[in-house]
Amino acid sequence: MTTLHRPLSVSLLLLLWSAAPALAREPRTSRAPEPLLSLLEPTGEGCEWIRLQPLSAVRQVIARLAVDCQGGATALSRDGKHGAARFWRGGVSAPVTGRPTFPERFPSPAFRDRLFLVDVETATATELPLPGSGELIEFGFDAEGQLLGLTLQKPTPEQERQGVVELDGTRVVLETNDGRRPLLTHAFQWRDGAWKRREVKATTDTTGPRVLALRQKLGERSSHTLDPRFTPEELEDDVVLDQLYAFSPEETEGEWTLLRRGGTRLAVWSIPFGEEEALATGLVRKVDKQKVSALPGFPLRPNDLASVQTRGAFLLLSLADSGAHPYLYRGGKLVWNSESARAVTFWPSPPGK
Repeated sequence: MTTLHRPLSVSLLLLLWSAAPALAREPRTSRAPEPLLSLLEPTGEGCEWIRLQPLSAVRQVIARLAVDCQGGATALSRDGKHGAARFWRGGVSAPVTGRPTFPERFPSPAFRDRLFLVDVETATATELPLPGSGELIEFGFDAEGQLLGLTLQKPTPEQERQGVVELDGTRVVLETNDGRRPLLTHAFQWRDGAWKRREVKATTDTTGPRVLALRQKLGERSSHTLDPRFTPEELEDDVVLDQLYAFSPEETEGEWTLLRRGGTRLAVWSIPFGEEEALATGLVRKVDKQKVSALPGFPLRPNDLASVQTRGAFLLLSLADSGAHPYLYRGGKLVWNSESARAVTFWPSPPGK
């Protein structure tokens, strides 16, 4: 825990300023406050969920879980008092094309999907059953601190032929006219020791749980934060583009685009995704006015999908989806990295900040 020093009294501060006016006139320099990170880290006995101050190396274990960290994802309530950790085959990174810089270890046949509810204040974890009706795709906490789970379910062949599903007195018409695979998506809430269905809708394999109204209520979760999708800006500065040209890969599908996060401007080799979005790759350059510079030590390449996060003056880059191989920068200087942590995100700021 960081040690807090007792502040000087106002009268003492005035005395110091009057005794040393030259010091009082010097420009004040302020350092960005140290961020907090949320991460999963493998141990000899399983996986620990850590709240970390990366610069001072202050660590707090908020849960010890008897699982392998691979495939791990996390979610936190808005007040930071409760969390959920899930381990599943889908929580891995995939390359754009070819071989990734850091190939994922394929889960063994014994691997099983598991979900834990965590009390952050007492550092205790309780394993929960998975919601019924399909596969759990997303999870997180709503504004009231209730855990929600969103699933996708394949209709039976008979339901698909009929084009309609009757469920809990609700008639759901499947989407069968556009050539995409029709699916059902459900929103469950964990309440009174069981999953209660709150919403069900028809969807497809391309839209997934995004059609659920309750999805908009999900708060901080690593699956959302580590998503490589972003809305790109066109790079129109020829001076910047000339500097980037030498780094352009041979593939023609991608292009250099501008990604803004807070006060950070990055040139990212991105892959078009849909009509308005793009996928960020590991080929990244920092842009200051018209100067382009590499981020020291960052190992990802154009084949890798990347996650970009910012918190004040800090920039956090990692593999997308898995949140592995994180690199934390301040002002273009590498201040922390890890080759073992996963699901690395900034710890949510307290409400109102």
